[in-house]
Amino acid sequence: MNARVTSNADVVRQWEQPAAAPVWRAGLITTAALLLADLLLPDHPLSAALPVLLALTAIAGSARLSGQMTALATIGSVLVGAADVMRSPDPTGTLTLRLGLSLLILVTGTAVTWWTRRAPPQTPPPVLLPDRLRAAATPAERATQTLAYLAGARAVDTHRVDDVQAWLARLDLIEERPPRRSRLEALRLPARRLPLPEPATPGGVWRTAQGDAVLTLSVPGQGHLLIHLTRPSAPTHFIADAAQILQMQLERATLFEQVQVQRELLRDLVYAFSHDLRTPITANILHAEAALGGVYGPLSDALAQTLRHAQEANRDLLTVSDQLMLLAEYESGDPTGEPSVLVNLESVVRRVVADVQIRAAQRQVSFELNLSACHVLGHAYDLRRATQNLLENAVKFSPEGHFVRVTIHGAGGWAHVEVMDQGPGVPEDRRAQLFQRYRTSTRGSGTGFGLYLTRRIAERYGGTVTYGRDATDLPWSTFALHLPLANQH
Repeated sequence: MNARVTSNADVVRQWEQPAAAPVWRAGLITTAALLLADLLLPDHPLSAALPVLLALTAIAGSARLSGQMTALATIGSVLVGAADVMRSPDPTGTLTLRLGLSLLILVTGTAVTWWTRRAPPQTPPPVLLPDRLRAAATPAERATQTLAYLAGARAVDTHRVDDVQAWLARLDLIEERPPRRSRLEALRLPARRLPLPEPATPGGVWRTAQGDAVLTLSVPGQGHLLIHLTRPSAPTHFIADAAQILQMQLERATLFEQVQVQRELLRDLVYAFSHDLRTPITANILHAEAALGGVYGPLSDALAQTLRHAQEANRDLLTVSDQLMLLAEYESGDPTGEPSVLVNLESVVRRVVADVQIRAAQRQVSFELNLSACHVLGHAYDLRRATQNLLENAVKFSPEGHFVRVTIHGAGGWAHVEVMDQGPGVPEDRRAQLFQRYRTSTRGSGTGFGLYLTRRIAERYGGTVTYGRDATDLPWSTFALHLPLANQH
């Protein structure tokens, strides 16, 4: 793969060369030149320019640098002044002038040092990568293009290799000179051919005789990626540091992609399982209804009771199938992309009550409804599933012959759906984990994800779900779904 990249030498120089270093070097040379000129030309006190020079050191934003320059300039001014006084025909006037000048240098330098110490630290602006880098197809391509961009390379070639040493042996690799080698040493020790490259490791960088840089990145599960940067403007150690950082990001991105693939696979498996499960379950429910309706002739009481139990079990399986499909959507991070619409919670709850009425009648459980019209933004199917989970739990755990109280009311910009029953309740030590994944209320049997799914649905639409139990002689357990009211104006 070959791609042209835009040089970014300015960014590299900004990162590699701290602002204080060039200011210190320039200030030191200028101070020495002014003091030397002042010493050689006593009739022209050039040290008067030192306060201006000290003020300019503030651009580095370093109190330490300003303090060092102040001390150097003050000591130099005093020494030059002493020499000037000793050779001056008017020592008193010269002494007054030199003391005033040294005092001005000291005051100016102290003020600059104090200002730089009090100034808030300046953080460099973040480097914004071009959109074309963020839009690269794979993490490996993004890492390669980003590295070439930061290194200021003219072009980049990438190769997936199994034997890195064999590839490196084909290139005209050189051994770089140390950065601070003298000219004489450079003449005596020219760059030489590497007899055998060291084993490639992520972050290791080699240079070629043409000025190119060669390095490797390790792509998890895919081997090594050999990267050839054409004439990068960044130094070798900067490229190595950038490669190490990008190596970590590449591993994280690759791991994230693998997790995403596994989650999509799991979601597809759950979809297929739930879809295939619904067909035989629905057929069993219809056959049982037909048999109980007398289609196959009269039934004994024991057989009729068995069919009713089978019907109830099949309905439970059908509910589990629906929950699995919806849970797979939420767990995969890919719920329906349809926009939210205005939903009347009263209509949703009345439909759910009608659906669970048959099972409630079998347990001789009735409903007490106190419903007000409240509109929220969401999807009717999701909200129906959330409230159905709460009502089915209340019916399942309510004592026979009792009733379940369902209320809907709006207050403070929120719609509150409360489902109350007089079942055994949830123990104190289990309430903190009640709405977690695969946690049951321990009031009885359950799949462990009905309440968790209700919580995920509530959170998707900006709401919450809570549990409470009063402390009266006949305590009530209350599951409440809280959703923000929709603005209908």
